[in-house]
Amino acid sequence: MDWSSHALWVAIGIFCLRICDVSIGTVRTIFTIRGYRLVSFALGAVESGIWIFAISRVMVYVNEGGALNIVAWAFGFATGTVVGITLEQWIGTGTNLVRVISRNHTIRLKEHLHSEGFGVTTVQGQGYGGNVLILFVVAPRRREKDVLGAITRVDPEAFITIEPVNRAIGGFPVAVVRPASVKK
Repeated sequence: MDWSSHALWVAIGIFCLRICDVSIGTVRTIFTIRGYRLVSFALGAVESGIWIFAISRVMVYVNEGGALNIVAWAFGFATGTVVGITLEQWIGTGTNLVRVISRNHTIRLKEHLHSEGFGVTTVQGQGYGGNVLILFVVAPRRREKDVLGAITRVDPEAFITIEPVNRAIGGFPVAVVRPASVKK
């Protein structure tokens, strides 16, 4: 195996290319599942172009740093998966349904969520300890921490479930709140 500086640079290049194409592929897959056709199309074109270039580098330099290129390919793939998931979480597109069951603070919790700009729907339910009110909050994923913070400030022991919503039509318009560092 050749450990020359050229072979190392080729392996580093393959590693970086794989991070790029796999992270784009991860984000593309999530956008595809959510139905964003044009975004998925564009990301797919870029992803496949990078992949073709990366595999061509492996084939061209198969004799120069062969095992090193394979390791770079594998670790670039693994790293790209983590980077793609991180990117998607940072982008934060989509909507979540937050369901809340609070034993003793339901009304106060509903009022607090309203004051924070969230729409809340309540439904009567039957729990282990008797009747409960179930709160439903549909909010942008970008505001998930805001919703959870508002809930736990009022009732740190509330039972909370969160799941993605494919599409939400109508309802209470959620106020877009800028982070404190952006407010003027």
